Amino acid sequence: MFFHQRFIPGLAIASYMVGDEKAKEVAVVDPTRDVDDYIRIAREEGLRITHILETHVHADFVSGSAELKERLGGTPHVHASGMGGEEWTPPYADAVAKEGDEIKIGGLRLKAMHTPGHTPEHVMWALFDTTRSADVPWLLFSGDFLFVGDVGRPDLLGEAARKALAHQLYQSVFNTLAPLPDFTEVFPAHGAGSLCGKAIGSRRSSTVGFERRFNPSLKPMSEQEWTAKLLGGMPLAPAYFRRMKKVNAHGPALLGHELPGQRRFTAREIHERLCDHCLVVDVRPKEAFATAHVPGSINIPLGPNLPTWAGWVLPAEKHIAIIASHPSEVPQVITHLIRVGLDQIGGYMEDGMDAWLNHGFEIDQLETFSAQALGERLRGPESKRPFVLDVRTESEFKSGHIDGAHHIHGGLLQDRVDEVPADRAVAVVCGSGYRASIAASFLKSRGRREVANVLGGMSAWTAAGLPTLAN
Repeated sequence: MFFHQRFIPGLAIASYMVGDEKAKEVAVVDPTRDVDDYIRIAREEGLRITHILETHVHADFVSGSAELKERLGGTPHVHASGMGGEEWTPPYADAVAKEGDEIKIGGLRLKAMHTPGHTPEHVMWALFDTTRSADVPWLLFSGDFLFVGDVGRPDLLGEAARKALAHQLYQSVFNTLAPLPDFTEVFPAHGAGSLCGKAIGSRRSSTVGFERRFNPSLKPMSEQEWTAKLLGGMPLAPAYFRRMKKVNAHGPALLGHELPGQRRFTAREIHERLCDHCLVVDVRPKEAFATAHVPGSINIPLGPNLPTWAGWVLPAEKHIAIIASHPSEVPQVITHLIRVGLDQIGGYMEDGMDAWLNHGFEIDQLETFSAQALGERLRGPESKRPFVLDVRTESEFKSGHIDGAHHIHGGLLQDRVDEVPADRAVAVVCGSGYRASIAASFLKSRGRREVANVLGGMSAWTAAGLPTLAN
């Protein structure tokens, strides 16, 4: 049996290729929209991608099923669940799966098991290798139903649907999973870092038996108690999740062989606004951005967390112009953006900030100072003390924060920007300075002029022995 797990850090997406080497056929499970890797691996292994399987309508990334089928000339069959009703049945599905439906790939069988709760239509795909056992599943592609150390959250479709989904999830956990043997291996659609669960473990696979024994969400208890424990402390879901659901349910736009955003803008063209209504997104390190940046630009430093924060703070309808440290970074930035459905990429500034500076165009800067410097300012005259904005998560804030700090999760800042005074200096703090740079650049784009990023964030604050409050 051929098996390959593809893992994408940041969004923590796991997709799979599984096939029969003798039959020269392979299936792809839950592909992302950047499909070149699947095509390359299949070609290198001498396999044909004949089937594409989805576990559910994803909320955190754009499905690549339609894209992969299109790139392969329409030959693979796309299989998606129809058990959540028409609303949650993707229009690009060639086969609408029902409970117990099977797909055969040489000596392998993949069987649909309806496991609603995270979403109404959710299925696991149980894999049987008939050369070893025709009756006992060897692997489970568990999607967002069962994770390592957790289960999928039932609250992403809103409060009205939450109660029914939590009930369905309870039934899936304690009834549907019950007959499966302990030794069946579990391969979920996400790992640690995904917001599709509350406490997903860092290992990328497990077994049904290990999860039964050590997964807190698989411990038997009353449904009421189980639901309360599951939902307690659930992290905030990004607003873009709702948009992703709609995109995937209706069918995402096809990109083709060439990614968007290939146009090269000169610094003068950006300055003269030839990228009409473009939002300038600067993906350079926070220190470089602080030193000099295009006025009004948003800083989301390039790294694994770029797509999550781009989804949080960038409006989907805006065209984007990218400023990177080097043009070689641009394809990676574009890949990050298209994974979360940000397709309106006008292009990138070909010579970066050096060209902007060489032209003598106006620049802006973002003040930075240390935790110790912030501490000194907060001990100074009240009229000169900055407004401290903490943009971490609620649990981080409660575990320890600066006395008097105002808390707004960084992803909610665009909806609560009016809570930040425009006539007072603002010091933005997060865990280390990454999120604070994003939030501070956003505030400056909204007219807040005296904004500073506290480098090192709360990590530096506590390391310096400065006082914190917890509640």
